[in-house]
Amino acid sequence: MLSHIVAIILFSQVSGEIAVRPDTAKIPISRYVFGSGDEMTASFSPLGQTQPLIAATKPSLLRFGGIGAEYLNWEADSFGGLMYLDFVDTFIIPIQVNFGVDSFLRLCEAIDAEPILTVNMQTSDIYLAGRMVEYANGDTTTPMGHLRAQRGHPAPYNVKIWSLGNEPDIAGGQFPVPPFGYWTFYRHFLLPFSSWAWDDSTFWTAQTFSDLIPLYTNEMDSNSPIPLEFIFSIAGNPAWVRPVVQPNIDRLDYLDVHYYPYFAWDSIMDTTAYIQALMRTDTIFPAESYVQMFRDSLNAIGAGSIKTIVLEYNAGIIMIPDRFWWNYLCGLFVADCIGHWMHAGLPMAGVYSIHEGSPSSSDFPYFGIIRGDTVSRRMPSHVLELYNTYFGDTLIYSSSNQKNSGYGIECWASKRSSDRKYAMVIVNKSLDTTYTMSLKIKDTLVVMHYYDITNNAPLAAPYNGTTGIVDHGTMFPDSVRQGWTYLTYDFAPASIALFEATPWYGIEESAIRINGSNTLPTVIKKGACLKLPLGDYALYSITGARITQWKKVTEIRIPDVPRGVYFFKTTRSAFRKIIIY
Repeated sequence: MLSHIVAIILFSQVSGEIAVRPDTAKIPISRYVFGSGDEMTASFSPLGQTQPLIAATKPSLLRFGGIGAEYLNWEADSFGGLMYLDFVDTFIIPIQVNFGVDSFLRLCEAIDAEPILTVNMQTSDIYLAGRMVEYANGDTTTPMGHLRAQRGHPAPYNVKIWSLGNEPDIAGGQFPVPPFGYWTFYRHFLLPFSSWAWDDSTFWTAQTFSDLIPLYTNEMDSNSPIPLEFIFSIAGNPAWVRPVVQPNIDRLDYLDVHYYPYFAWDSIMDTTAYIQALMRTDTIFPAESYVQMFRDSLNAIGAGSIKTIVLEYNAGIIMIPDRFWWNYLCGLFVADCIGHWMHAGLPMAGVYSIHEGSPSSSDFPYFGIIRGDTVSRRMPSHVLELYNTYFGDTLIYSSSNQKNSGYGIECWASKRSSDRKYAMVIVNKSLDTTYTMSLKIKDTLVVMHYYDITNNAPLAAPYNGTTGIVDHGTMFPDSVRQGWTYLTYDFAPASIALFEATPWYGIEESAIRINGSNTLPTVIKKGACLKLPLGDYALYSITGARITQWKKVTEIRIPDVPRGVYFFKTTRSAFRKIIIY
């Protein structure tokens, strides 16, 4: 399908090797690395259509924050929320959100996602934050808990993790809003919403923001019957770490550093731009190095106990309405970036954003992995589903000799403790190259199950470039030699594949049918006695050599042969692949 989208691409085929060593580089994987999030001012309307798509995405956590958190009065408009739109430093326009804290938290309950809420710090109203905590966590004997019960939810939501504002390090920065001008961030410091004016120009500093943290955490803790965990969130300026964190080491649990490595305004996305954006996790703006920079900053001030997380990430601030990028290619970036977050050992990560757009608006939805204008899923939504459904809980060593500085093929491999199977995600970020890869795993595998996400559908909604995860069923290894299992496979350009692999000790016996109602196990123990329909049968090695045969029998015993894959001849022309162990 890529050929009809980017006509200038010339396709090629390259060979390579992927090696997986399950006994090496074991890194625990937090399920919360497969998360997402959105603005505190988001409205997932129409929720009846949007919620099933969010549920299908299976985000393990949803963080509600963003710049909108600093412009939201969550109690206003009967708790539906009012966003005070600071329009290019000229007008202050209150806008109804029509969603609110209740809707966020009920959505998280419905889809079993861990919620994270963000409190407004720009107004410096610690009591507004405290009331939000009491509303979420207080029992019905508290004023806000009683109000929550009156609004239809008697049980506390028990929100444990809270973000203290959003990206204070961008205060005073400007965002282009063409053709109108620029929007200056956070220019109403210490001012209540009722006093905001178009000519306000008061900004916090790292020091004044740091001074707010004990006031907020004390007030919020006092309004929660359960222990709370607090996040300090920054856009990425390391100069804010020491002055904010050092005085508050005992009050903060997480440093949230946002990752947007590519920037593009008022231009087009072409093949060169696609490649630049896709490479950035590996070489141009390496994800692990970015995380380590902030860990080093924390360690330098004795704050190593504060965990580094990334609750907002995407390929970049790419404000270009490019369907190929936002509907499809962005999923390649997200799939690979998740691998880097696992390798860095992050406890939490969230792709920005879970949803964007509205059926009532013709504006192009940029970041949302679920489109609100057409209520449909984009490729990154399927990527999160793939990881959340199949990936394991321990990252194991894998390497590809065709990474090509981040514009090639990458493998992220895992082991699942629940069934001891391996799950390997293979991302081909190249737009023009099919990679014929020899996949070798240091274990004796008996069977693999293959899934992929490819550009197999039109870029327009509802497909947005792909039909999603395609189940291609089971396949068998090419060979097993000296404790290594080998499989050669072609990986299409701009695709994501996942192999589930079953090792010998993960075998579950199953059966295949012969002659109607009779069955033959696909996995058989040496010496097993099998009852079969009267007939002639034979056992062959995987190279085609006949090992033994049975004539006009109804019962056979599996011989003592080396464990491995064999062919069982059931009729004159039918062969069944079996595994003897």
